[in-house]
Amino acid sequence: MPELHEISYMFTKCGFGAAFIVNTFLIFLTVLHIKRIYSTYKYMVVVFASMGIVFSGWEIVARPFAHNYNKGFLYFSLSNSYDASQEFLRFAIVAYGSFYLVILAFIVVQFVYRYITLFKPVAIRKFKGKGVLVWMVYPLLAGAAFGGPLYCFGVVDEYSDEYLRGEILEKYGMAIKDLPRFAIVTYDANGHFRWRNICYLLTSISVMGSQYLIIIFCGLRMHFTMKKELGNFSVPNRRLQKQFFTALVAQTLAPTLLFVVPAAPILLGPLLDTELSIRTGMIYVLLNLYPPIDSIAFMMIVSEYKVVICELCGYLTFKSGKGSRQTSQVYSTYIT
Repeated sequence: MPELHEISYMFTKCGFGAAFIVNTFLIFLTVLHIKRIYSTYKYMVVVFASMGIVFSGWEIVARPFAHNYNKGFLYFSLSNSYDASQEFLRFAIVAYGSFYLVILAFIVVQFVYRYITLFKPVAIRKFKGKGVLVWMVYPLLAGAAFGGPLYCFGVVDEYSDEYLRGEILEKYGMAIKDLPRFAIVTYDANGHFRWRNICYLLTSISVMGSQYLIIIFCGLRMHFTMKKELGNFSVPNRRLQKQFFTALVAQTLAPTLLFVVPAAPILLGPLLDTELSIRTGMIYVLLNLYPPIDSIAFMMIVSEYKVVICELCGYLTFKSGKGSRQTSQVYSTYIT
């Protein structure tokens, strides 16, 4: 019978297939068929969908996994399909972890963009031209701020390897020295803080928390004042802005529920120093579901996508005038 982590890898590959199909379809619709999303926000939708494909594909390369054991956890790669060095695979799992923050920071960019659209529309031009470089680079900086400390503070040492060696051998049948890995063990043998590892936990929580603070600020401000601010928009545009806001909320809730909430034991468990042995790497299976789920939700929330999908289905199914009239009626239903 396959090990649990091997079963998770099968789900990872299925997740990549789903992400590739769904996000490619979203890009196709956005670029060629969607007319009411234009300029900067259209670029954002395309970039975000492309990131979902890369994120899911990179998981197949890195095969990240994690295991919590009492006052420590090991973050490691199970990849054995590539003739790659341990150094490359260590980079691969750091890049994968950083990619989550890149996605989260890109959601922050979209929240700020929507916020400015409502409250300071004149400033929208700052997102165009050279401003594109700013909102493209910011997520990369956030990802580096999340992954960099893992390289600095999560490097294994003799004590961490000795502490986790028996657990990894028992649960995975692998020698810990053979794994590309990073380790966080919060207390030494005398019960004192290992400050290097504590610094990683503090920086990672701070970087992630700062992104959520921006999202919460922009989200609450838009929620409570949206009705008043949208009074200056036309009725169709007002409805579209509300749909964009709802889509952003969904884009935030999905990774939060699929990753942040389940990941809490990984980050907080070592600090509590309780007796536990959990294959916490299974949360990456949940996170792999995010890219396709997010894109499907976006297409279902923003009505123009539903309209175009209905029209495409109508074109493929019916080639008569009746089919065209039916899809036109559906279109008028969504935009009125």
